[in-house]
Amino acid sequence: MLKLLLLLLIGQNILFGETPTVNCDQIFELRKEELHRELDKIDEEAQSLEALKNANLEMFQKREKALNEKEELINGELNKIENLKKEIEALKEENKKILDEMRDIKDSKVSQSFLKMKEGKAAAILDAMSQDEAASILLKLTPKKISKVMAKMDPNNASKITNIMLQNKISDKSK
Repeated sequence: MLKLLLLLLIGQNILFGETPTVNCDQIFELRKEELHRELDKIDEEAQSLEALKNANLEMFQKREKALNEKEELINGELNKIENLKKEIEALKEENKKILDEMRDIKDSKVSQSFLKMKEGKAAAILDAMSQDEAASILLKLTPKKISKVMAKMDPNNASKITNIMLQNKISDKSK
């Protein structure tokens, strides 16, 4: 029904030669206002986008600064740790030297004691000790004293101690 009515109106206008007059200036003004509103909207959105960008940039810079500060702090702590580690290593080396000196002094005193003992008594004591300890003590004695003491020791035990002494000499040379 609506189509029919439209057709009648269009037909009447065509038949009677009435053409509606369109005011172009009015259409252009309406379109111009519409474009201005959209342009204003775009400007507002661009400004808010720029503000958001600036806020993000500022936040990024703050975080980067904080990160750099933390990194410097961590690097400082790492340097302190490295220095402490070096100090500890130096102290360990010093303690090791002192311990070695103390062992040498102790071994020297033990060796001197065995050098002053009669061979029979030294052999009896060494037979009662572990073979590793006996070998360690005998290695610090003079060859002449070793031979006299081992002559008085149990032959089986003296043989085992001799093997240990040989192994210790070989391992000392390889070091």
